[in-house]
Amino acid sequence: MRSRRAFTLIELLVVIAIIAILIGLLLPAVQKVREAAARMQCQNNLKQIGLAMHNYHDVYNKLPPASQVPWGTPGTGDCHMEYHGTFGPNWAVLILPFIEQQNLYNFANVLSFPGVPVVQNNVDPGANISWRVIVGTPLKVYQCPSDGYNQVPYYNPAVPGTPTGWARGNYAANAGYDDYDHVAWGVNFPGHPSQVCGAAGITDSPVMSSNYGCKITDMTDGSSNTAMITEIRAGLVPIDPRGVWAMGFPGASVTNAGRATYNPTPNNLLGGTPADGGDELEDGALFCSPQNALLGMGCTTSGSLMTSAMSRSLHTGGGVNICFGDGSVHMIQKSISELDWCRLCSKADGQISTYTDY
Repeated sequence: MRSRRAFTLIELLVVIAIIAILIGLLLPAVQKVREAAARMQCQNNLKQIGLAMHNYHDVYNKLPPASQVPWGTPGTGDCHMEYHGTFGPNWAVLILPFIEQQNLYNFANVLSFPGVPVVQNNVDPGANISWRVIVGTPLKVYQCPSDGYNQVPYYNPAVPGTPTGWARGNYAANAGYDDYDHVAWGVNFPGHPSQVCGAAGITDSPVMSSNYGCKITDMTDGSSNTAMITEIRAGLVPIDPRGVWAMGFPGASVTNAGRATYNPTPNNLLGGTPADGGDELEDGALFCSPQNALLGMGCTTSGSLMTSAMSRSLHTGGGVNICFGDGSVHMIQKSISELDWCRLCSKADGQISTYTDY
């Protein structure tokens, strides 16, 4: 009889061990390739958005407003920061025809806003908000593949939208570096002399803000030196309003932080306390915590209005992608100085930012 040759148990264990070692060696390389692909897709999204912004500018001779609250007063709070109010379509809705989403734009009937103003609770002005029928629609061009949280819709019963909530997004209009109410209607706001920006003689000059979009020629610092669209992260829980593409407020689809030490630069780890720190957002006590701050999503627990929010991302290395006024896209290191970040975000401060591109 001929004997049959077979693997011994030891031989099988050795082969399994070798395979495990190879997998362990290859896994970091695979992850690195995946992140590089995600980063490239994110930058391609920004390039498409930047092109759409320029096409919008060609038609209307200005960029779209970051948000719309027509009855607000220049340079004041009013309803500019309250997401419980009857705000209108933001910049991301207004450029839909320029990102091959004409049907979605038509379905929203954007021109119905503000419609006929009414009075709500004898306090807040109201308007036709039927345009919000589209806010639950996820759009790939507005989502960075590095941020898995963007698959969980934003849902708050106090903020009318769709039954499934508001779809997430990862890109924001640059509204400068000061509080959002300070720059409503495009008002230039001088930096306070006790802060880094003010001490350097910088005046906050937004690219887009509530009821305002600038002209490219207004970027007197140079369109290649001015941030137009920045990157943001989606909220870690459904009630966190950050990263919501159709909602025109800081953190949702607007960034405007950097003026003070409590939220100075992208991807900072500040926040999680009642004092100033991280993003200042409405209903902050419901989702802000020290734990979230350590995850790069810090905000103040005492926030009652959507006042300010910083650019954030989940890319390896902590950099954030930025689309500049000329349409070019760069990844800015999180180590950028507070002063240079402010210079980058203000379109007409007379100072040029120096930054390191990844």
